[in-house]
Amino acid sequence: MSHWAFQFFSPIILFFLILVDSHFSIFLTGIFSAAIIPVSHLFLIFLMYTTLKHHLTYLIIMSVLLGIIYDSYFLGVIGIAAAIFPLISLFLYEIRDTVFQNRWTRIFATVIIVFTFEIFSYGIEFAFGLTSLAPLTFISKELAASLVLNIILATALQWPLEALYQVEKAENVRKFKKDKNEIFP
Repeated sequence: MSHWAFQFFSPIILFFLILVDSHFSIFLTGIFSAAIIPVSHLFLIFLMYTTLKHHLTYLIIMSVLLGIIYDSYFLGVIGIAAAIFPLISLFLYEIRDTVFQNRWTRIFATVIIVFTFEIFSYGIEFAFGLTSLAPLTFISKELAASLVLNIILATALQWPLEALYQVEKAENVRKFKKDKNEIFP
């Protein structure tokens, strides 16, 4: 896919992933009869790969706008995801060379960003009285289930996302950089 196509389709894909996340999470909560509350974060998994194809300014603007949509759709209070998504985008953009070293680092990055989003959004909601969920209940019923679910999703989607975003193996990237340095001292 061309660079222009990624610029155009990334916000659309990420927007639809917000909707898919909500319906998939509701479906899974229904299956488990609300004993656990797994929250899907396909949006964050795709956002991690999106950092490979966009400039930082574009990522921040796209994250703020999609955060506003996320806030209005899920929380009803604009500002929580609109602040957290750009911070996660900035974090992922700065460490993308490390994240895309191998598949394990992508799994660990998924754990970090899902944990960060869940903790910050819950913390803000709890601080302002927007949730009545006790912290221990949040950790045991929602956070743990969400982490397990998103690790499974990230693992299952690695190969298709690598093909879509044309992720090169770290050895090839290092070899290319080494060869480039030898040719152009």
